Amino acid sequence: MARKRVTRTSDVAGSIAEDRRRFLEGMALSAGAFALLSGVSQSARAQRVPLPPPPTSPQPPPLKDVAGKTAYITASSDGIGLGIARACSNAGMKVVIGYRNEQRLAQALPFFKPGNAGVHAIKHDVTDRDGWVKLLAQIKGKFGNLHLLVNNAGAKTLAKASEAKVDDWDNAVAVNFTAIYNGVAACLPHFKEHGEGAHIVTTCSMGGVVPGFQAGVYTATKIAAVGMMEALRVELEGTNIGTSAYCPGGVITDNRPPEQRKPPPPGRGPSPMMDPLEAGERVLNGVRHNDLFIFTHPEFRSGMQERFDAYMASVPDETPPPERAKAEQVIAHCPIYPLEVTHRKVKRKSYTA
Repeated sequence: MARKRVTRTSDVAGSIAEDRRRFLEGMALSAGAFALLSGVSQSARAQRVPLPPPPTSPQPPPLKDVAGKTAYITASSDGIGLGIARACSNAGMKVVIGYRNEQRLAQALPFFKPGNAGVHAIKHDVTDRDGWVKLLAQIKGKFGNLHLLVNNAGAKTLAKASEAKVDDWDNAVAVNFTAIYNGVAACLPHFKEHGEGAHIVTTCSMGGVVPGFQAGVYTATKIAAVGMMEALRVELEGTNIGTSAYCPGGVITDNRPPEQRKPPPPGRGPSPMMDPLEAGERVLNGVRHNDLFIFTHPEFRSGMQERFDAYMASVPDETPPPERAKAEQVIAHCPIYPLEVTHRKVKRKSYTA
């Protein structure tokens, strides 16, 4: 019988120290955090292979011209998802609608103009990983290559983080976070393979930026969704695959024209929230410009500023030890943020065209 190896505490500590030393040596070779996080292998770093420098200009929009391309929008038989699907269709894209409810799908289809590039509906559970593989095969069989993936499905779990049950967390994480990974895992290899340019959008909500109401489960999962889009932008910066975190405020879920919508309750006027088609057009505008963040509601600006002011106010007013500061410099900055600031300096005439 083979002897079971006993791991001593000193062995573990030594291993951790060695791993840390190698990690810091690898970072020291890098001109920035981007190179460290962009897929360079550990063995390459250990062999002192020079790493590529971080990008100095914003990633060009991979889907500047969308006509004739194919879009898949999860949960797009109503609400914001339908608004995005309509905007894509109006721009000449072939559109695949992800749906779960037959009645909502039947109500959605008349919104698409006859003669557009094509609309196809697929019943799809975003939490089913095998289902994503089958879905992509169906899309390719119907329209050819997929170019735009919009992770729009979401579970608006309004439970407080301090009071939520296990089922609340499991459902919210499965739909609002893990399902995004499922879509990326299924579609990203396809995007890389066809090489025609692609884009990934995730509907993250302003709840993923300003946790202003007591719905901690929803807030936590939406903050995670924003983080996933940022991480993908870092990793895909040198490719022709863009990513966007779409963070809307209030949007009307009824896609019908205002005169056909349900009358408001007595004493209330029409909803002041954004029309879903306008929301969809703003998302498509962000895709065409390859915006990392698609913020559509400027009324949240002051709340966003307060959050980031709180970050900066919380940083210790101290000078770090020089050696530590030097060692951490390459991971203290992320190049996607200054690049996005540069990108945003180019003013545009419209956020919907």
